[in-house]
Amino acid sequence: MKYLYWVGAIAVIAMGIYISVRFSEETETLPKIEFTQVSTPEDMGKEVFEKLREEIKAAPIAVMGVTPNKIEDMELWRGFFETNQEAGLKYDVIIVEPMLPYVELFNTGVYIAMKEEMPRLVEGINKARAEGLRVAVVVPNIYASQLIEANPVAKLKSDYKLDVTSFSVSNFPVTRQQEEAFSPKCFDGGAVDPAGTSKFGCAIRNAARGTYRKKLEPNKFSAKVEQTSSKDFLILLNRN
Repeated sequence: MKYLYWVGAIAVIAMGIYISVRFSEETETLPKIEFTQVSTPEDMGKEVFEKLREEIKAAPIAVMGVTPNKIEDMELWRGFFETNQEAGLKYDVIIVEPMLPYVELFNTGVYIAMKEEMPRLVEGINKARAEGLRVAVVVPNIYASQLIEANPVAKLKSDYKLDVTSFSVSNFPVTRQQEEAFSPKCFDGGAVDPAGTSKFGCAIRNAARGTYRKKLEPNKFSAKVEQTSSKDFLILLNRN
């Protein structure tokens, strides 16, 4: 009996180690907005505001990521900001990365380059917070996602001790075949990740796989939102 007990105990421990290792290699996400199709990116921005009200309330410093050169990502955040006008939820200060195309969509934004002018950015955020103002920063998604180590948002957290919440928009593959060509690439099985963006790419890929059999309505946008950690959210957005 003792032998069987120890065999069973060892098996349980081994299974626990296996599960721990397996899930440490993959990014588990929590669905926040199920797959939906909207008429405009601005409509999805409104949806993000309505469905994530508590998360937004708890995020006085928010970094909004976009795919550079994708106007629809910028339009999503424009819709979000226009909808979010409630006290305690509204972002009083909007800082925009000047390198991004279509920055004119945020005509009330302050232009600061996140990577090159980080001390100035931090000074502005701290000053705004000291006055009780909520701050949103619109930057490229690879700067914003907390799945990417050593990127600018990681530096805000580690070097400047800012309590930052990230909301990153990305397009996504729509078939298994498209996964191979999709960027950022997901490297499975411990393969070399030269850009350091594989974890972000894997989160996008894994979230997208649940949409491959969906029937897409023409002239609409497909979208969904996943939470990747307590302070990090991934918003998938594609034009159908």
